[in-house]
Amino acid sequence: MYKIQSDSTLVLVVLVGLSGWISSCASSKKTASGTSSVDYNSYSYDLSATRPKYSTSPPATAKPAPATPPTRPASEPRRVLPMAEPLHINKKLDALLDTISVKNRSIRYAQGYRIQVYVGNERAEVDRAKRFSYQNFPELNPYTTYRQPTYRLKVGDFMRRLDAERYLVQLRQQFLSATLLPDRIEIRRSLSIK
Repeated sequence: MYKIQSDSTLVLVVLVGLSGWISSCASSKKTASGTSSVDYNSYSYDLSATRPKYSTSPPATAKPAPATPPTRPASEPRRVLPMAEPLHINKKLDALLDTISVKNRSIRYAQGYRIQVYVGNERAEVDRAKRFSYQNFPELNPYTTYRQPTYRLKVGDFMRRLDAERYLVQLRQQFLSATLLPDRIEIRRSLSIK
């Protein structure tokens, strides 16, 4: 290929290239002051082809309603419309809902919360705590368990922790060791707690 023999020719080639690049930049849009700039804020695109077109015809006039409703002669019998037979899917859906209902009624227990009021070895103390809970909180069912040598007294069938915590505050005034425990509860009894 070509071999550049002097530095002056190299400088000349670079200058010619730069001048060509500068002239191409200068050919961009010129403003009134003669300087080159690009206006990015001007946006012109015709959207008239995509706009919806509406007819300008006047609205149709409605018939005026009669002043009195039409009456039929007494001799003309009333027409009874035939009853539509229920859809086939309704029968299947009813059967499915019935089986779900029967299954739900058979569920007696669920995970919930109980408040443990007493843990100790004395039977008399458990009985006293049980009487107190019967008298002051009749809606809370007491449950006594015994594993030798310890008695435990738990009260309540709570589905939600928030309900159990409300009673826990009241029971701690009498029993300082009352604690909230997750437990298996009876669903029907939990519904009686307000």
